[in-house]
Amino acid sequence: MRSLESRTVPEIAPVAAGRPPEAAPVAELKLVIGSESEETVVTLAGGLTMATACLLGRVLTELVDQGHRFLVLDVSALDSCDGAGWTLLLGIRWRLATVSGRLRLAGLPPRLMRSCRQMELAEVFELDGLAAQPVG
Repeated sequence: MRSLESRTVPEIAPVAAGRPPEAAPVAELKLVIGSESEETVVTLAGGLTMATACLLGRVLTELVDQGHRFLVLDVSALDSCDGAGWTLLLGIRWRLATVSGRLRLAGLPPRLMRSCRQMELAEVFELDGLAAQPVG
C-alpha cells in the first residue's frame, strides 16, 4: 500500500428553537487508501451519508485528478448509504468513465445490496464478491 489515510466527519446537530441543542451521535466515515497494481483500493467503514459524502467526494476526486483510473471501494464495513451517498458514487463512476476508468464496489453488505437493487443501480455499478450474487 502506497499511502494510508483516515478521516472522520462529524455530523452537524440540528438546533431546536427555544431549547438548547441536544448531543447528536457523531456520523463517521473512515477511509483507508492503498494501491495494488493498477487499482487503487479505498476501504470505507461507517456511514456514507449527506454528512460524509462531501469528504469522500473530495478524496475520490483528488484520486481521479492524480491519475488513478481504476478505483475499488471496499464497502464491506459500510453501515449505511443514503441518497447523497449513492449520488456521489454515481458521479464518481461517471467521472471515471469520462477518462476511460472504472469504479468497482467490493463486498456490498446484503442490506445495501437490496437498496442498490431497489434503486436499479446493481446493473450500473461493477460489483464483486459474495454480495453480487442474488440475495435470498
